[in-house]
Amino acid sequence: MADSILFSYHDSTLFTSDPLTLHDGKWLNDAILSFYFEYLANEVLRGDSTIMFLKPALVQCLRLQQDLPSLQSALPPDMHTKHIIFIPINDGDDVFVQGGSGSHWSLLVCSRTTRGAGLTADVTFHYFDSAANANYQVALAVKAKLEMLLGESHRQIITHSCPQQENGYDCGVFVILFADILARRYADLRLPPRQPSPQNGTRSVAIRYSPPLVPIAAGYSMLASANNDLIRRVMSPFAVPAADAPAVKYREFRPAMLQTAVIRRTFWWIDYGDLCNPNKARRTLRKLIDEHCAIKRSPLI
Repeated sequence: MADSILFSYHDSTLFTSDPLTLHDGKWLNDAILSFYFEYLANEVLRGDSTIMFLKPALVQCLRLQQDLPSLQSALPPDMHTKHIIFIPINDGDDVFVQGGSGSHWSLLVCSRTTRGAGLTADVTFHYFDSAANANYQVALAVKAKLEMLLGESHRQIITHSCPQQENGYDCGVFVILFADILARRYADLRLPPRQPSPQNGTRSVAIRYSPPLVPIAAGYSMLASANNDLIRRVMSPFAVPAADAPAVKYREFRPAMLQTAVIRRTFWWIDYGDLCNPNKARRTLRKLIDEHCAIKRSPLI
């Protein structure tokens, strides 16, 4: 049976074969990552203009192509103004074709803090890899190319300790989980609480807003939800942490002990308590796609 378009959602398009990569034991392809990044940008972050998700295919072009003028024109023109840029890293040797490319996904995040009027922005890269930093050299190559294109140089890269996969195929799921956690934390800091619509609850025009793929750890959830306004005041404009949180105990302090440095570190800290079983995440993603197919009246294979 010929592969045909299942549906389009903003700037992502899924074909009928793409949801098959969500089955247990399969390697997620770039289309699934692109779809979920679009979902985070439009449903969770509600189009926040300070954040950006780069498409996997664009990241591959950045790494593999040497024509800098062409690459410069391919980048979003306002990329240098974003506070947070999510950059999916793949070790493939070509731009994505049908059937996929490479053998490992990881996540690079570029964070930019504006110190004040007339001052130079502080840029830091944060790296998350679920396979013992297997993609670190690839991430460095992407970072170097971005620095050339954005006029940056020798910016710090922080390699974060993060949960590790137990097999050779869940790397894409972990990238989605890491991005989901960080994007929702960022939304908690910047956006007002979502107000249910009296007509359709929390359903949006395109896809129903869903809870996080994973429950945010209790310590952060207490701060991000119960004290949303207080954190937003402390963290605005968004600040970049100096390093990982030195100890889990800092995630459990009370509001009266709130300190900016601790929140900064907590933002980037991801541990096993933040994640669900990867197979559960696959089922949640498939359900989300299935719901969109129902809205579009397209059967999901």
